[in-house]
Amino acid sequence: MEHEPDKIVIDRSDMREGWVCFMAAEQPSKPDEVPLYLSQTVAAWLKQTPSLTVRATLPIVQNGNTPAVHVWFE
Repeated sequence: MEHEPDKIVIDRSDMREGWVCFMAAEQPSKPDEVPLYLSQTVAAWLKQTPSLTVRATLPIVQNGNTPAVHVWFE
């Protein structure tokens, strides 16, 4: 796989049934770009699992940036 230095990798952690958290895999060099990658990753996840209904979301904000977002679903 070719290394993409500016790409931010987003991980999904299953917290419990019906609850996941999306966050940057490692400390990004450009933290202000994390929200864009989070948004794209959550949107792609929802497209892959259209049977899910999102019940709530909670963005985590740190120093004016959003490094993670929690999603609760059914």
